[in-house]
Amino acid sequence: MPGRRPRASLRTVAAVVLGALVVTGCALHVVGTPTSEPLLEPCERADCLRVLTWNLHAIPFIAPRTTTRLHNVAAKIREQQPDLVLLQEVWAFAYARLLAQDLAGEYRLTSTTGCGRPFPCGGLVVLVRVGSGWVASAPTFVAYDATAPWYRLFEWDGIAKKGMLMVRLARGAESLAVLDTHLQTEYTRYGRDYTPIRRAQLEQLARTVADQFGNRPTIVAGDFNTSPGERSGLYETHLALLGDDRTTELRIACGECGTRPSLPRPARWLDHVFTRGVAATATAARIVNDGVDQPFSDHDGVLVRLE
Repeated sequence: MPGRRPRASLRTVAAVVLGALVVTGCALHVVGTPTSEPLLEPCERADCLRVLTWNLHAIPFIAPRTTTRLHNVAAKIREQQPDLVLLQEVWAFAYARLLAQDLAGEYRLTSTTGCGRPFPCGGLVVLVRVGSGWVASAPTFVAYDATAPWYRLFEWDGIAKKGMLMVRLARGAESLAVLDTHLQTEYTRYGRDYTPIRRAQLEQLARTVADQFGNRPTIVAGDFNTSPGERSGLYETHLALLGDDRTTELRIACGECGTRPSLPRPARWLDHVFTRGVAATATAARIVNDGVDQPFSDHDGVLVRLE
């Protein structure tokens, strides 16, 4: 028909545009070397656990300079020596291997396969410090039933198969249940409202924690894409019911700061560490980026000391 562009040409144009976006996003982004800093929230007693949750924004062909940034992340983990590290957005097996190699001898890496995706299920990875004495069980991954449509390709979530990665830690007679998770992103820049999907995911998360762990001491952490006081109200109605949010004091003290350096002030606090049945005092600190994906990620790391 006159005026109708051939289908092959449309595919070609789309490929060229996507390629330009990828090349431009990677080529113009220079990652600096992170500065060293003293140990954040050091332990003062033997019965102490330091937990780090961190979204690493490691997306092949899209996120800038991922390999360099992951080397920076591994160096920071070696420097800070958290006992338990819960990572999100490790969207390639190669990235998981890079972290395992950089941290070899100091950390054991746990992830899962078999979810029909060419990356660790849910993009989730758990690291346990060898020197802590804790040993992780075989992992279990549970995908979220509610998810965004797969055909919204530039949003990624519908393809990614997000969910929950669960392990049990043992050290002598001690045991601790651990759940790492990453919920649906909002994508407000596209005019989306994914509140119903996140609500359904939070309800499934609560059921899973209750069914799998019961009254056992439990840590639930990750990127919940949900902040206190937001319009959805999901933090107050769902997230806060998971347990004690050990980031609360730090979040209040920060005022307008958040865990996403890319957002304008007041920035949103999306990353949390909850405990259930864990009798401990808690203090927290951030591993702060200088800017978006500089030098680590588009999220700050959140380190919590449980003592």
